[in-house]
Amino acid sequence: MFKVGDVVVYPIHGVARIKEIRTEKIGGSDQQCYILETEIQTAAPKPVIKLPIDKVEANRVRKIVSESEIPKVISILQERQTKTDSQTWNRRHREYQEKMRTGSIFLAAEVFRDLTLLKETKDLSHGERRLFDQARNLIIKELSIAKKVEEKEIERTISKIFGRKYPTKGEETD
Repeated sequence: MFKVGDVVVYPIHGVARIKEIRTEKIGGSDQQCYILETEIQTAAPKPVIKLPIDKVEANRVRKIVSESEIPKVISILQERQTKTDSQTWNRRHREYQEKMRTGSIFLAAEVFRDLTLLKETKDLSHGERRLFDQARNLIIKELSIAKKVEEKEIERTISKIFGRKYPTKGEETD
């Protein structure tokens, strides 16, 4: 399905690059695995993930969005006909978690948009702030790779959409 060098989205871990494909002993049997290195920027070494090839579909791992699909993501971010305020925070949180678990960039865009708009009228719960950050980071990382541009350019695009109503990297999120 994938080859060494491909950039993929692993819903639990975010954007990752396939560094190699090798046989690993897992649960007492040899399995072909993708060795993924996350694209998270940290001072520590990047986390490495061993993903059995036969678990790719179950874990909803996918290639990053194509450049031709970026306008759809932007369109979702620009949509303002949402009703985020009519539910309790824990019900919203559960729905947003489910959307993020799918690994879909389009559903992540909905989560980010809804939470950004919600932040204008009320404080987000701790869980909602974490989902906000997770969705934001996925969108920025994935779109920057798809467009082959710096993350700052994607941050500027998002800032224009929301009139700078969300923090850029390094600023507080609450």
